[in-house]
This record gives sequence, C-alpha cells and structure tokens, in this order.
Amino acid sequence: MITNRKYYMQKALILLVFVLLSFNTNATEITNNEFAKRINKCVSSIYADKEQYPKHKQIPVELIIAQAAHESAWGKSRFAVEGNALFGVRTWDENVPHMKAKGAPDAEWGVRIYRSWCHSIKDYIDILERHPAYEQFREELEFQYKTQGNAEAITLVQYLGAWSEQGQQYIHLLQSIIQSLYQQDFFKKVT
Repeated sequence: MITNRKYYMQKALILLVFVLLSFNTNATEITNNEFAKRINKCVSSIYADKEQYPKHKQIPVELIIAQAAHESAWGKSRFAVEGNALFGVRTWDENVPHMKAKGAPDAEWGVRIYRSWCHSIKDYIDILERHPAYEQFREELEFQYKTQGNAEAITLVQYLGAWSEQGQQYIHLLQSIIQSLYQQDFFKKVT
C-alpha cells in the first residue's frame, strides 16, 4: 500500500513539474490592449539604450505593434505561444532553436524561437537595422526624423515588402491594420 502511494505521489510530482516547466506566461489569453501594452513595454526597455538606439533609429512602436499583431495573431499563434515568436522570423540554421510549421514539417527552415517576447522584438529591430533588404526603410526612417522630427508607421511600412512572400499585398495589409488602429484611437490607449 505504501509503495503504491509513493508511486502515485512520484507520478503526481513529475506531472506537476512538467506543467510548471511547460507553462509559458505569454500563453495566457490576453486582450489586444494587453498585447500592445506588453509590446510597448518591451520597446521602451530596448530603446532606453539611447547610445545603441538614438531617436533617428527608433522604429515607431505603432509599426512594431501592428506587425507583431498581424504576424502573431495578437500573440495567440502557436509560434507566439510556444516559441515567443512575434514576427515569424525564419531560420535555415539547424543550430538555432526553431519550430516547424505544422503544414511544412519537412521544410528546410523553421520559425525562430525566443526566450521572451522582448527578445523577439529586439531581433526584429536588429533585422530592420542591419539587413540589406531594409536599407530603404532605414533611409526613410532617418529622413522622416530629420525632416519631421518623428517617423510615421503608415509610410514606413511601404519599405517592408521583403518581410513577406506576399510583397505588396503584405504592405497594403499592414497599412490597413495601422489605419484601422489609428481610427479607433487604439495607440493612444496603449502607448
């Protein structure tokens, strides 16, 4: 009898440890406002390093929120929940932690896994800051800051066609999302 009890206690303990280890704080159901506030908090902490991210290099948080919302279904996609991947960043390097798309388990690439949403956002910012495909994006970002004192998400998005295989359709989709969120005064509530 004691052996059975000990056996079940060990199984219960193992199950509890498994549940605790696999629990992802980002996986809880959150509202769109909570999602955007988390994104904004990460962006603020990243941009606190003014030496690495002077004002003229800061991507508008509205663009980051809109693109993350689209790419991760407001943080509810499998990639966001299980891998903290908010932007669908692909990797072809088997040594980089990644997840395969359910519809493409044999693909040569996977979606990169991150330790947190903030790490995903930092990688997104770094990609836009250094990848050759986004040189015009960087030039426009700097131009807008120099001429207007700020940068506009709605115009910058036109330089993100390389982010998606959809190209122009992707740009139009992101512009629609940003316009809709501005019309709802969404960004005023979360930034």
